[in-house]
Formats: sequence, C-alpha cells, structure tokens
Amino acid sequence: MKHKKGNINLVLLIALIAVLGGSVITGLAVKSKYDSKEAYVRLENRYIAESGIDLSVGLFLNYIANKEFILSYTKNEDGSYSVLDTYSPYILDEIRENENADTIPLSVISAECNSYLSSIGYLDFSRGGCVEISISTFWNKDNFKLSRLCIEPNFLISNLPEHTNKQSKINPIYLNLKSKYKGGEVMCNAVISELRVVRHPFKEIEVGETASVIAHIDISNSDTQYQNFQNYRRTGL
Repeated sequence: MKHKKGNINLVLLIALIAVLGGSVITGLAVKSKYDSKEAYVRLENRYIAESGIDLSVGLFLNYIANKEFILSYTKNEDGSYSVLDTYSPYILDEIRENENADTIPLSVISAECNSYLSSIGYLDFSRGGCVEISISTFWNKDNFKLSRLCIEPNFLISNLPEHTNKQSKINPIYLNLKSKYKGGEVMCNAVISELRVVRHPFKEIEVGETASVIAHIDISNSDTQYQNFQNYRRTGL
C-alpha cells in the first residue's frame, strides 16, 4: 500500500508541476505578447515621428521652389553687368525679417507639417506643435542673400548679349529638425545641397541704370543628407 500511495503522490506532484508550469508559460506568453505589442507601438510611434522629419524637409524644398525672386542688376562703366548685392532678396523672408541669430525658426513650414499629419489621422501633431524646423544662419543672415549664396561668378557678373537663362549652384542649406509623437522623439540635422538658382537673362541698359530679372530655386537635383540622428524615448507611449 505504501508503494502504491507513493505512486499516487508522484502522479499528483507531476500533475501539479504540469499545472504550475503551464501557468508560468501562459504568464510568460502573455507578458511576452504585451512586451511585443508595447515594443511594436514604440517602434510605430518612432517611425511616425520620423515621417514628420521627412515631411518637413519635403515641405521646405517645396516652399523655396515655389518662391519667385526679383534680382536687381546694373551696368558698370566697363560695360559688364552685375547683380546688386544691396537689393538682393534673401532665400527666405523669415531670415530677412528676423534678427541675426544662430538659427531661425520656420514656423510656417512647421505649422503646415503638423496640420497635414493631423489631417491624415495623427492628431497628436496638432497638440503643441510636434514638428519643429529651423534653419542655421550661423549669426550671419546676410550670407543668405541670393547674391551671396551663389558660388558661380557668371551668374552674378556677365557681359551681354545673354540669350538663355543663367544658373548657379548655391551653398548648402543646414536645417535643424525635431519631431515628437507620443512616446518617441527624433532630432537631427539635414544638409541640403545641389540646389541651383536660375535667373532670366539680363537686358541691355545704360551705364549706371538699374533693372531687374526674375529668378527661382531649382530643386530637381537636390540632395539631402541627415546627420546627428538621435532617437529619444519619452515616458508613456
């Protein structure tokens, strides 16, 4: 009888271990499922935040591509024509209107980016401005006049006749970007190069006279490089 009773206790022990083991496995599975879901949500939020970065750069490029600039020029005593730096427009009105600074916020682009992302269902972007974009001017905003951004001299100085549009590469543009969405925050810098400014040909005028031509920014070959990319996890999802 003792031997038989011992068998019964062993069976009960094995059954108990199986039940407890099943509970532990179930608990681990539930926790693993929860952790996986939480990790997926965090990853999704981060990607949504990153989409704010990409969208803000795209909106910036579209913003400058749709601007029309007026370049003033004059005829010099030697017969050459040159753009007048004094009257040269800035690449952005925000730079012209703001005080000299290291960075200048581009609130119009930030607002448009947040508005668009909210309109497609990511409502958090409309609560407190989750996407922020600014341009680095390095305490020298006058360097962002078109006349100073151009790096090819035949754009600024010319001898007539001119029969076709003239263009020049411009110095790279440095943007500072930040995007927050729920538990994710992304910060980075973007360097935009291969931008070109295109102007209409100069027309003949008398020495000392001034005239003007239309110019625009060509973004068709633009190249964007992201630098110092940082992801932050904030409390909550």
